[in-house]
Amino acid sequence: MNFTEDQILELKSITPDLSMAQDGGYTYIRIDNLQLPDHCNPNVVNALLCPAQKDGYESSLFYSAQITGCPSRNWNRVNVRILEENWFAISWRVNPGLRLSEMLLIHLSALR
Repeated sequence: MNFTEDQILELKSITPDLSMAQDGGYTYIRIDNLQLPDHCNPNVVNALLCPAQKDGYESSLFYSAQITGCPSRNWNRVNVRILEENWFAISWRVNPGLRLSEMLLIHLSALR
């Protein structure tokens, strides 16, 4: 999956430490040192944004740790193995056709 340079630059303006990776036929955007809201524990994590439809979701945001201190959410995907690491994801739906930055921000809204 290819993304336009303007979408990547827009995403980097929110969180600059990005890289792309492939696993299992999916393209992931790895976000290192993603800052979460202050009430979250931990409040800095690594994340994987999967901007493609996977497991019945239009897009997914996987966290390197299960987040506490935020509203109670359904952590239905726990210890998902991607890129030789374990990840955690909230059951959170977003609309199709969003820009990468919009996807990220809507997924992060689950923590507010």
